[in-house]
Amino acid sequence: MKVLTMGHACVDITPALNSSPGLEPGILYTVGPLSMALGGAAVNTARKLHELGTDVSMALASGDDELAPVYRELLERLGIPMHLVETPLSTSYTIVVQHGGHDRTFWQHEGFNAEFDPRDIDLAALRPELLHAGYPSLMPFWCRNVTALRDAFDAAKALGITTSLDLAHVADGSVASTVDWAAWFAHTLRATDILSPSWDDVASALGPRGEPTRDSLAAAAAELVAQGVAVVQLSAGRAGFLLRTADRDRLARGGAALGSLADQWADQELWFEAEAIERPATTVGAGDSLTAGLIHAIGLGLSPGEAGEFARRVAGAHLRQEPLP
Repeated sequence: MKVLTMGHACVDITPALNSSPGLEPGILYTVGPLSMALGGAAVNTARKLHELGTDVSMALASGDDELAPVYRELLERLGIPMHLVETPLSTSYTIVVQHGGHDRTFWQHEGFNAEFDPRDIDLAALRPELLHAGYPSLMPFWCRNVTALRDAFDAAKALGITTSLDLAHVADGSVASTVDWAAWFAHTLRATDILSPSWDDVASALGPRGEPTRDSLAAAAAELVAQGVAVVQLSAGRAGFLLRTADRDRLARGGAALGSLADQWADQELWFEAEAIERPATTVGAGDSLTAGLIHAIGLGLSPGEAGEFARRVAGAHLRQEPLP
């Protein structure tokens, strides 16, 4: 299966930390060596798909500042075909604060992601079988222009391309926090074949939803399917994740990647326990790895149960930083 990822990309800048650094003025806090790597949904998902053996390429924005050459060099090192949309903006970067096995904190600069228009990608020329878009809440243009991603997905579906979408946390005070996400979802999800958010992504967009239990995830996934999505993979970290699918007719309209699986995948609701990993080597990119595992499994034609188990193992291997299954 040929996959194209697009959307959020950045340079992750990560200082090595043994404990959380303080913020008290005038105090020197010692930290470890600095590492820089590519991050963002489009890159993380493509990188994991590439490792799994999927034929994947990326459609990304690029900036024009001192960090831009580093960004392009890191992209070239991946060895994944890419299609860059050049902008005069600064390079997007994220300072990743992670220590002691705790979940990470991000300081994000949107940079070139601010004006990325998904409709600029020539899908007719690239002809993927699946188009995966990532992190609309971190793409200000996608937030401000409610039709942008829907238009791109409509164009993809007119070409028989399966559409896939992953979400990110909606941060207070961001452009995304001003969006009517209920209306945005109602508009966009009708053209979304695969949706793979976390519980926090959904709750931060639509409001508090209580604890992420199997029952609460099932109810939320059912709502997303009712809005038009064919396949929902809804995750809740260590609690596990739920895979929910629509009926046969909706799956049959799911483009090149899903259409042939309609009979096998219709009307499923499956729960998967997360792997018990006491001290993960990293938590950065875990959700994107789960998404990549699902996409790759669909490309292999696996059953829903096999696909969910495969995605679980891919995410677990990423958390442990071990070879993929």
